[in-house]
Amino acid sequence: MDNRLYNVAIYIDYENVYKTLLNQRMNLLRLGFFEKIHTWCRDKGLRIVKIIAYCNFDNKDLMESRHQTRLQEYGINTVHTSNRGKNYADLQITIDALNDMYINDNIDEFIIMSNDKDMSPLLNTIKLNKRKVTLLTVGNNFDFALCNVPDEHITLNDILKIQPASDLYINRVEDDIQDNIEKYAKSNLDDTVKSKSIFKHIEIKYYVENQINYSSIMEYELYNILKNLYNKNIIFMYQYIYRNSKFDAIMPTKFKAEAINNNIITSNDIIRYYDFDSLINKSYEEYC
Repeated sequence: MDNRLYNVAIYIDYENVYKTLLNQRMNLLRLGFFEKIHTWCRDKGLRIVKIIAYCNFDNKDLMESRHQTRLQEYGINTVHTSNRGKNYADLQITIDALNDMYINDNIDEFIIMSNDKDMSPLLNTIKLNKRKVTLLTVGNNFDFALCNVPDEHITLNDILKIQPASDLYINRVEDDIQDNIEKYAKSNLDDTVKSKSIFKHIEIKYYVENQINYSSIMEYELYNILKNLYNKNIIFMYQYIYRNSKFDAIMPTKFKAEAINNNIITSNDIIRYYDFDSLINKSYEEYC
């Protein structure tokens, strides 16, 4: 039995994938792709020797959330592929993959993640050089003739079926957000009760705007996280008035009784059903 690990290099046309998923109101972080691709490779006896994401990281949502840094924390190499608005991710992938193929004898398999039909010459060249090449596509927005070129064709859904070996990063971010909200609310409650200071409400849009840089998560993903916390009854939403205008605010559910008992909010202030989906869709539309 051959127990040798086969080395694989993964090249992601992140610009192509990111925009395809953005239009579907999804992203690779929420889907847990990076955790699952590692598990998928491990189960197939593949050792990832490099994984690179190519993208114009000046896209507004990626730039605001410092997404390139977040990917690097995943262990993903990133290449910024934009010159005066022209994206050249496909060209850079071709150059890098061919360089690696000719220079590195230790790469047994090349995985190209893209829906771009312009990848056909690269796939053919890798095959001609007796290396295995796998195409990983996203959704249905690709030329099906492209699938006849590689040795193997897999889809994003094939990867997403995998149960990851580790907890998803996005879940850890959600835990951090919950902890952040609870600590902030508790500190304000204590100050208000003890020193009669004015309670500092956690206005939702202001909170998300400031949290983008702190957590390095896109705006729509922060709203998704708050929606999850709301659906789990970890937080609730209420309204308060400031300078004759109404604002929506976040409060940890564990502090609801204390806030009401200390006249910080009333039962009538609580929003019985909060429409997070509208905020999420509006955020996606802005970046699409």
